[in-house]
Amino acid sequence: MKKIELMLIAMLTAGTATFLYAVLRNREAEMKVPYARPEGGEREGEFELYIGS
Repeated sequence: MKKIELMLIAMLTAGTATFLYAVLRNREAEMKVPYARPEGGEREGEFELYIGS
């Protein structure tokens, strides 16, 4: 094999591995819950959010 062919194979392999790693990371991130309410359903603190006029 020529040196150019080996370089092409190495670059294709690295690109494929990077793509598969990104897909697997994205799949794990979707399984996580972005926000979970505290027990009792209320947040602790002094301030309340008021939306309206």
